[in-house]
Amino acid sequence: MDLKIIEIIGCVAFAMSGVLVGIEYDLDVFGIFTVGVITSIGGGMFRDVVLGNTPSVVFSNPTYIITALVTVALGLVVIKVLDTRLEERSITAIKRAIGVFDALGLGIFTVSGVQIAMDMGFGHNFFLCVFVGLSTGIGGGIIRDLLSGRKPYVMRRDLYALISLAGAIAFYFLYPVMSKAWATAICALFIAAVRTLAVFNKINISLHIRNEKLKVDD
Repeated sequence: MDLKIIEIIGCVAFAMSGVLVGIEYDLDVFGIFTVGVITSIGGGMFRDVVLGNTPSVVFSNPTYIITALVTVALGLVVIKVLDTRLEERSITAIKRAIGVFDALGLGIFTVSGVQIAMDMGFGHNFFLCVFVGLSTGIGGGIIRDLLSGRKPYVMRRDLYALISLAGAIAFYFLYPVMSKAWATAICALFIAAVRTLAVFNKINISLHIRNEKLKVDD
């Protein structure tokens, strides 16, 4: 599958996660559009800055921003049509939907970040390629969480950045020895599947340290 198509799918997934987070945190329409679009393109912008690819692809190719805007608009319409009393229903379903879309976007953008770094001639630099993959995968989600006023996933005990890191490393070593399509599919699906399982089964890497133990007197 073409890299651009893969990234478009990732844009849609992350844009929808932004929409759902915006709804969960009671943002207005402008806020939801802002969070949705930034979530969708944020990781790619950070990737391009690190690789010196400026201006970022999201500005030189309007497809990504247009995709994000259309996704946010359609997402709001569908949610409004399906549930006109969203504020009265349990937030559980929304949180699970966020987890699924976020996991899909995480997988796709982590892999695309590593692939772009390697295609630009940085394949000899393992740490750069893995860092670019990780930052591309988690960058949009970090910005989304900060804008919506919640603690970023990457700073919590949830399995998030660790999964992205593992997938980036796996793709770095698989990419040269198998077809691009297979390496992309295996690693992106691995990240998305493990992240989704972690969300639904509440798997984390907490140290189980109570906050009270770390408090000190003023």
